[in-house]
Amino acid sequence: MKSSLESKVQIIDYIDEFKEKFRAINYEWIEKYFEVTELDKKAFENPRKEILNKNGFIYLAKYNNEIVGSVALERLSNTQYALTRMGVKPGYQGKKIGQLLIKTAIEKSTDLKLDSVVLYTNQVLINALNLYFKNGFKVVELDEVPYKRATIKMELKLI
Repeated sequence: MKSSLESKVQIIDYIDEFKEKFRAINYEWIEKYFEVTELDKKAFENPRKEILNKNGFIYLAKYNNEIVGSVALERLSNTQYALTRMGVKPGYQGKKIGQLLIKTAIEKSTDLKLDSVVLYTNQVLINALNLYFKNGFKVVELDEVPYKRATIKMELKLI
């Protein structure tokens, strides 16, 4: 049985019509804590080319007909994807929308029969870290980092 929130929040596949909303949700948190990088700009200028056309996925949270959150899965290999572009608009945080987004990403990763999902984050993002831990992600050795803001690498083993 769905909770009251789950009945109000729809997790939908990305469509180009929501490109600006996808960018705005993510720029808001990135600019609050860090600096938007060239890698960020490239992904948000053309999510279809940079994520979807490379066998990736983007999901958006729609609450009361407004796009309020996002998450992406970017292909790293046939057996591993990265969880990226996760954000929930201020004012909608704390409503478990992030939980619904991450649950969708994990379900998709399981459907794809991936070995694991990795993500890069920063220790200042306490709420995000708590969400990742709650969903089974573990801290692993920090290797090559795609973003200079990344101080932590986490992995969720699926097999």
